[in-house]
Amino acid sequence: MDADELTMRRWAAADEDAERVLAHEGSLLAVTPWTRWSVALGVGALVVVGVGSVALPRSEADGTRVAVAAAVAALAVVAFVVGAVRSARVRRPIRTAFPTVTTALSGRERHAVARAVDGRIAAPDDRLRIVRATAVLRAAADRVEQALWLAVLVTTMVLGASAERSPILWLGAVLAVVALGIALVTWFDVARVRRALQTTPWESAARR
Repeated sequence: MDADELTMRRWAAADEDAERVLAHEGSLLAVTPWTRWSVALGVGALVVVGVGSVALPRSEADGTRVAVAAAVAALAVVAFVVGAVRSARVRRPIRTAFPTVTTALSGRERHAVARAVDGRIAAPDDRLRIVRATAVLRAAADRVEQALWLAVLVTTMVLGASAERSPILWLGAVLAVVALGIALVTWFDVARVRRALQTTPWESAARR
């Protein structure tokens, strides 16, 4: 089997996965009431953590800070698990196409698809379905939901630290900044890719 045939097989496999994704595009991109409430609740939880970290006394004798942190952390775990279960149920029909339709492709080919999704290069007509399907998975609203609740969970380490010079406080602060940064980047990435999905030529792929 020569290199050209291997390349054709890789793209054919990716195209099959893309077809499954595009067949369920509506459900994958849907922003459900649960997602809206979950994101709103996650933002509210971050506000609680932020206010609590500043306003509540940081003393080992006062358990208020730890109790609030534990309650918010429990809420974050429950919301994350429920969201993950709901997402898995929606993605069940696409099977091996998740988390990406480009699994069968080489690293260079995956990079080219990612660049096409980012709008850095134009995709050939016979690759539009793969590019759009990749974009659909990147534009799923549950990416924001999961990143947000993960950030909430990490930031509770800052709220729960009882001493100002506690190693947990400094570790939590570093991890919180990273987690919040990831959540923010994910939010903007999902919004940007969703806007891109409304433009040509990707929309022509969905009508094939």
